[in-house]
Amino acid sequence: VGVQEDALASLEGDAAGVLDAAVGALEGLTDFRAEPIQAALRESIVEGLGVKPRLAFGPLRVALSGRKVSPPLFESMEILGKESTLTRLRALRAGL
Repeated sequence: VGVQEDALASLEGDAAGVLDAAVGALEGLTDFRAEPIQAALRESIVEGLGVKPRLAFGPLRVALSGRKVSPPLFESMEILGKESTLTRLRALRAGL
């Protein structure tokens, strides 16, 4: 997935830390549907790192879609599947 320049420029705060926490939360998830995905990410990033949801999910949106604005995030992860989602998150993390 190509990442748009403005999407990369929009990343604020600790995007790398957010991506690391997301990968950690999703790796152990066995039920890869939107609701469990959202719960795991909220717990690890919003509560665990104390990051506001707007900042917490921006890097994930950019990693998955390459854009600042995307279709619904958690549903997109479910449709892409666990492996593809993790691959995209890791790819953006490696590029930061």
